[in-house]
Amino acid sequence: MAGGSKDRSPERLPLIDPVEFSDFLKSAQVMLRVIYAVVLRESRTRHGRSDLGYAWAIFDPLIELGVLMLVFIALGRTSPLPVPLPVFLLTGLLPFHFFRDCVSRGASAASANQALLTYPQVKVMDIVVGRVVLEMITACLVYVCFMVGLHYITGESFSSWYDHPTEMMCALLGIFLFGLGFAVFSCSLARLSPVWTTIWPFLSRPLWFTSGMFFVLEHLPNNARAYAIYNPIAHMIEWWRSASLPSFTSTVGSPTYVIATGAVTLFIGLGLDRLLNLVGHSDEPAS
Repeated sequence: MAGGSKDRSPERLPLIDPVEFSDFLKSAQVMLRVIYAVVLRESRTRHGRSDLGYAWAIFDPLIELGVLMLVFIALGRTSPLPVPLPVFLLTGLLPFHFFRDCVSRGASAASANQALLTYPQVKVMDIVVGRVVLEMITACLVYVCFMVGLHYITGESFSSWYDHPTEMMCALLGIFLFGLGFAVFSCSLARLSPVWTTIWPFLSRPLWFTSGMFFVLEHLPNNARAYAIYNPIAHMIEWWRSASLPSFTSTVGSPTYVIATGAVTLFIGLGLDRLLNLVGHSDEPAS
């Protein structure tokens, strides 16, 4: 063609709308600020009102540890794994406490923060996430406190508590998703039926005995193991012990089951939250 003109290809539309992406970033920043504020507020209101507030996070598992050790000694039993008995018990107690507290804090997230929910920037799920983040931080700090305490009191080596840092980090992320999923589900269930906050403490008691805090799944009789493997909390504890204890690798526990259970409960909880908003049963102010 005269003049050497070139064919111009049609302009391509951007895959991501810059305006929508900018709005998304702003919403994400607001959500992160709210979650950070919730973590600070929860840490002060939950533990900062008394001198024993923070210490109770250590006293609670410490009391349970003492009771279990007395039972083991009275029955003449030792640790089922080649690790000291306190290490074995605490690697079960602390993950269970994290899960139990996530469900409890999730159930009361909306009812205990009605004043905070009057602000349009604050959503119920922001409070749930903030509470779970605080529970994870508390659990990690308590874990370190027991490591240091047993090291200086009994001479227990720090190497008894951890194996591969990468595996432990993956386990922590999986356990966080697990706790978050059940916390979101518990929150939506409590908003749908407030009696859930009364039922959960009774349900958590049998879970204390059946979730593998003082046994490992592979040592159970076949008929008992056939039922115990359906308990996702037991798999969560097995995953943590496999990641943290150098002398133990679970042949029964399934990290995939833990992640899948956490993802499913998170999906159901978010779906119920959406449904509550659509039908007008919401603790949040209308935008």
